[in-house]
Amino acid sequence: MISVSLIIDNPDLLVIATASLAADPGCRLLARAGSLPELTERQGDRADVIVVDAALAGPPDAAETLRLLRAAGHRAFALGEDATLVEAPAQSALAPGRLAPAIRALLGVGPQLSGQERAVLLGYASGLTLETAARRAGIQPSTAKKYLERIKRKYADCGRSAYTKVDLARCAREDGLLG
Repeated sequence: MISVSLIIDNPDLLVIATASLAADPGCRLLARAGSLPELTERQGDRADVIVVDAALAGPPDAAETLRLLRAAGHRAFALGEDATLVEAPAQSALAPGRLAPAIRALLGVGPQLSGQERAVLLGYASGLTLETAARRAGIQPSTAKKYLERIKRKYADCGRSAYTKVDLARCAREDGLLG
């Protein structure tokens, strides 16, 4: 479970960010604030990541807020107007509307899959049969089945259940592997 705090002073962006986090069972919203001083007062537990509005008016503004948070040892990222997670203001990192998966990707949360495991997962989770996914990956169906079992186990080890094809597709989407 990834704990997230938000520093967002734009009400529309706050709704988008909060909804994105609420829709993801792997993320937990710890605190919301309109400024760094306000977050400091509200936040009890230390969040795994702090997301800052890239257009934060301040003081301090977004760039200074990120600098201060990072200097204090926090993992902090900016969130653009289109709900794009960015490393720093005006530097796009990922597709719009995917806050929780973007956080997971930036934190490196999720199973480490080999190239072949990834190929089988992508084919299978996108709707192919296991046999077709195996053929496309250039392996035998029995090998693909072993890879699939390994992938499910790796997701379970990360605390994310992936027992069915639908579960695997959801996890692949959350991890940014599928569009």
